[in-house]
Amino acid sequence: MDKGTVIKKYNLNRKQIDLIDSYILKLSKCNKIHNLVGSSTIDVSWDRHINDSLQLSEFILKKNASIIDLGTGAGLPGVILHIFGHTNILLIDSKMKKINFIKEFAHEQNLDIKTICTRVEKIKNQKFDFIICRAFAPLAKLLDYSRFFTKKNTSLLFLKGRNVKKEIHEAKKSFKFEYDLYSSQSEGDGCVLKINKYKKL
Repeated sequence: MDKGTVIKKYNLNRKQIDLIDSYILKLSKCNKIHNLVGSSTIDVSWDRHINDSLQLSEFILKKNASIIDLGTGAGLPGVILHIFGHTNILLIDSKMKKINFIKEFAHEQNLDIKTICTRVEKIKNQKFDFIICRAFAPLAKLLDYSRFFTKKNTSLLFLKGRNVKKEIHEAKKSFKFEYDLYSSQSEGDGCVLKINKYKKL
């Protein structure tokens, strides 16, 4: 999906477009030094990173819902969802270079993006409406991590690749859960995996 189609699909305004353009520009510059995302994805950022991130907004109807982005990396999908108006997001990553990239971008653009540089399992006593992540860990591990942050009606939204069926099969050995799979709206064989109720066996 090209830039124009993504803008139209999500009805992005001028400010949002400018912020996303600034993000992509910073990402392409910093990526040469820090390897934040796959270098082949930079030229197709509007599809692979922006569209991929924004599709989660279709599952999060309230803009003020509390969200945690596990292993956010370069801020995907968290930064893009923040630009889109989901401002109650906490972005977690254990690598300081990635958190610093997000902090620099937020400072340059005068955005109030909440970040923590730590391992996911070290965060205590915080519960969220949505737990999101992209390319962070296998599903069984994600469900394990998610237990720290889940309350009664928490939804899990994971951007997954072509091995998702295998990951679901593996996770079923340790967890009982209901799920829905939605084909990704970005190029490739990805999908959105939505889980609502789950428990450890």
